[in-house]
Amino acid sequence: MSDQPAIPRLDPDEFPIGAGLLHLRSDLPEALDGTFSPWCDRHHDDLLRMPGFRRARRFVLCGAFGNGEAEAGPPAARYLTVYDLKHVGVLAADGGDLHDTTGTPLPPELSGAVTSSRLDCREIRRWPNVSASRLFPAGDKLLHLTAHGSGAAMGRWLHEEAVAELLRSPGAVGLRWFDAGEGLHVVLCEVSGPMWPLPPHVPADLGPAVWSGYRQVYLGGG
Repeated sequence: MSDQPAIPRLDPDEFPIGAGLLHLRSDLPEALDGTFSPWCDRHHDDLLRMPGFRRARRFVLCGAFGNGEAEAGPPAARYLTVYDLKHVGVLAADGGDLHDTTGTPLPPELSGAVTSSRLDCREIRRWPNVSASRLFPAGDKLLHLTAHGSGAAMGRWLHEEAVAELLRSPGAVGLRWFDAGEGLHVVLCEVSGPMWPLPPHVPADLGPAVWSGYRQVYLGGG
């Protein structure tokens, strides 16, 4: 029997295409992980009480792929946190620094030790093209892609190549494509089970592109 917690299901009527995603990447010295993780858990719980925040998931890096081929040294951030939002507009009043919007301040030993980057993303498409209640529950792992290029080029590659290739792979649950602004795209492929799909090659007009594999370590909300 799996020891994974039950994945919260989201009401599809409350989660149409075009939903938002708050995408946070964080790095810190491994020696501080024991302080960082408990603080993050409390911080997620605080944010999930804010209007429009639907679900929080935190992932730790497992490995990276350079345009579809495994790389020895992962260049991606060690931690990835994604918050599913009713829409991107719920972020408009947060003041920019989410660390200051909750009752769980950053511990002093983490101040200055954590580097992070934030993307406010809008969902463009999800596959399979079914209700959110079918795409959620999601997997316990995530194949994550960031790529630059036009929306037309990204859509063409996803429709004609990447989606079919990934969804044929054992364990691939579904994909979501997000616009992160300024020509940046984020693709999340949910994976369940022991196998990692091999990411498809990304065409040159969407490069530089980095695939990363993440394992879920926190789940809350729904």
